[in-house]
This record gives sequence, structure tokens and C-alpha cells, in this order.
Amino acid sequence: MMSPTRRRAPYSWGQARMPMKIKTLVVIWLVIFIGSWAVYFKYSSYTELCREDACRAIICDRYHKGIITGPLCPALCDDRTITLNQCLSSHPANQVYQGWLHGAKQIIMKCNLAPIFHDGIDREMPYERPEKGSSMDDFREMLQDFLERNLGKGEHNALQTRILNAADINNDGKVTLAEAKSIWALLQVNEFFMMMILQDSEHTPKLEGFCGDTYFVQRVDANRLYGIHIPWMFEIFLPTSYRQAMDQWFTPSWPKKAKIAVGLLEFVEEIFDSSHGTFHMCKTSHTNIGYTNKHDLKMIDLRNLYPAEVLKETLTEKTCSKNSDCELTEDCSSMCDETASRCTGELVQPNLSKICIVLHDYLLKEVPAGIKDELTALLDKCSRLTTNTEDMQIHHSLILNNLKSLLWKQISDNQDS
Repeated sequence: MMSPTRRRAPYSWGQARMPMKIKTLVVIWLVIFIGSWAVYFKYSSYTELCREDACRAIICDRYHKGIITGPLCPALCDDRTITLNQCLSSHPANQVYQGWLHGAKQIIMKCNLAPIFHDGIDREMPYERPEKGSSMDDFREMLQDFLERNLGKGEHNALQTRILNAADINNDGKVTLAEAKSIWALLQVNEFFMMMILQDSEHTPKLEGFCGDTYFVQRVDANRLYGIHIPWMFEIFLPTSYRQAMDQWFTPSWPKKAKIAVGLLEFVEEIFDSSHGTFHMCKTSHTNIGYTNKHDLKMIDLRNLYPAEVLKETLTEKTCSKNSDCELTEDCSSMCDETASRCTGELVQPNLSKICIVLHDYLLKEVPAGIKDELTALLDKCSRLTTNTEDMQIHHSLILNNLKSLLWKQISDNQDS
């Protein structure tokens, strides 16, 4: 008797199973493929950010042609005793490198490549001014106009003398055309201009010299308020949550953090009402704030520090229909006068408020229990401070002084500080 024919079950795609080994290989292949593309794109970005050869070639060509000069031109272009060993750039137009001067002093080089990046900003091309045939009186007048435009009308003779002394690299009492072109180009770089103004501040890095519009500053031991610099090849695979946790691990002890914070509050005090007016921080981040091995504060990036006069003029020229139209950066914005359809020019958030936001979690982590409530209340009040607050200047001074007093009281007798 013939056995009945077995009916084959209809084929179902859901029943198809990929062997585990093949599955594993596919996953590994996908990880390698995606990782390779990530590394490739990051490397392409890195090579755009780090163009040391282009910087050196452009500067030295102009130096050897006699267009520019500077106290560190020979070391950079002839003796080559400036060696650069690490790229710290965050934008292709602003090249930043760490290195050594004469093999003995650690420095940071800042090279301006903005003119070769067409970003739509109307810039004066470097070394166009002053023109050949200009007299020393012409140059003094140029400087005076520049200072009044950026700092307002007033007495700027001491600052002008400081700038002219910096330009006179051979100390012969005269400023040559190459010297004048170099210092004028440097003054168009906002950070350098701020460094000239704040040269006597103990909270800014020391200027070590320049060559054309490339300048060199003192290297600061810690180049961020907290956290560590991680090579890009590792950072692209590190989840944000892990990176934030790591940043919290790498902080000094609390008394040392308090000492750094006091320095930061002192800097805010300095720029609130200096002899050259008020200055505003338009990008406040833990990556702009550094400190020495003695935990003395250093503001390592002054590119986004601007005179109030410049910001007011920029903002009042803007037309607006709502407050968001009056935002220059996240940290620098004013209100919209809807009647006049113009921005008021009065910044909403004072520097102290921005700094307290940065310091809030930083100082409250591992804070001594005895001052936790008082410090929390002060930082909260400080973070909410706005220029619209009634009697803002009185509140500003009270909060600033109370914070400094509270922190100093904790660290003055502490050996760890």
C-alpha cells in the first residue's frame, strides 16, 4: 500500500533564518563600515582645521618679502626654533597650535586664515593699511579713530602708546611701514585687541610675541575649566553621556575649584567697569576658561569678548519685529523696540549671570555641607540676574561680593587651596 504523499508546507519568508555566524559577520562588517566613514569624515575635517604648513608658508613668504615683521618672525621663519606639536583648532579660519619657543618655553600660536575663507563677512584684507607714504602722524590718527570707534570717545593715549611700543619691535623709537602694517592687522583680530587692553590683568595669558597677524601667547596648564582633551579618533565613539560623566571626574578638589571661581569673579569685576569701558562675554563656556598649576584663573579665549560700544552699535543697527531678531549670540542679545522696529542695544544678560550658570554645577559638586544651601541660593539668584532687574548694578555688586566672600572664607585657611 502506497504511503500518502506528504504535503510540503508553503514557504514563509518569516521562517528563513540567517545562520548566527553570518549574522555576526554582517554586524561586524556594518560596524567597521560605519566606523570607517566616521573616521574618514572626521579626518577630513581635522585636516581642514589643522593647516600648520599653510600658516607658516603664508606668514614667512610675507616676512621674507618685507611686507610684515615681528619679534618672533626669525624664530618662526629663519631659525625655525618655534616647533608646533599639537593642533587645537576649532575653526579652519582660526588656526591654533601648541608648541615650544626655543625648546624651553611652552606657547600657543594663533594664526588667522580668515581672509582665505570666504564666509560672507566684510573684512579688511590684512596688510592693506597703512598705505605706502603714510606718515607717523597719519598712523597715530588711524589708531585714534580705531580706538574711539571701538571704545567710544575718551582718553586713549596710554593705550595708543602701548600699541605703538608693541609695534616698535627693535625699540628705536620709530615705527616702520612693515611694523605699522603688522600691528594694524593684529588689531583687526579681536582677541589680540582685547589682550592689548587687558595686558595688565593677571587673569589673561601673557602675550609672547607676534609675526605679522599671527601671535603667540603663554600656554596655560589646564585649557578648560573641567574635563580633559580626548583625541578625536576616540571622541567620535564616546557617547555624550559618558563624556559628560568623564568631565565631572577630571576636576580639581573643591577648595581649588573655589579658588579658580574667585579668579573668574574677579575677571568679571575687571571688565564690568574698566578704565576703557565695559566688555561683554558673548560666548561663555567651560572650554574658554583655564587655569595654571597653582589654580590661578586664565581666560584662554578672548575672541568673543567685545566692547559694549561695539555691541551697542551693532545691535541698534538691526531691524526687528521680535526679541529673537536681536540675538547676536546665545550669550549676547537685546530686546526689540517694536515701536521703532529696532533693537535697543542694551544686553539682556550681564556677564555675572553667564558665569554663574557655568559655575553652578561645577561648584555645587562636592561642596562643603556647611555652605551648600547658602551657595546654592546665591548661584540661583545670580543665574537669574538680568539688566531689566530693578537696581541691577546694586544687585550685581551685592551678589558678586557675597559670592567672593563666601568662597574666600572657605579656602583662605585651607592648605589644599
